[in-house]
Amino acid sequence: MSEQSGGLQLAVGTTELLSAVRFQEELRRVARFGPRLPVGDPLAAAVRRIEQNPAFAQSRLLTRILAALIHQEGEFRRAEIAALDADTLAMVIALMEVHAAGTSTREEWVDALDAARAAQLGAGG
Repeated sequence: MSEQSGGLQLAVGTTELLSAVRFQEELRRVARFGPRLPVGDPLAAAVRRIEQNPAFAQSRLLTRILAALIHQEGEFRRAEIAALDADTLAMVIALMEVHAAGTSTREEWVDALDAARAAQLGAGG
């Protein structure tokens, strides 16, 4: 793989990979064109959504986004942005804002990620 500016990487073929930080920037860019839906407690809402449908692609992506927010690392394909429906995109933006504001403790984030991963393991994912 060759590294390019802004954390952008091109893999073999045409799959465009983004770092966790660059992926968040792209999510914000896409979200600015859509309506902002209020999300009360986005961390709890994300875990609830994952637990309700742990095998869905959006749930798996949401779990990866939680992990990326906690650990500030990871890689995402640009195309994964399109996999998020409007409600989930709004939730992800709210998660990013809550994380940046530091209103939830690291322990709460880790517990949420553990619950999301446990739900997916239970679903065979």
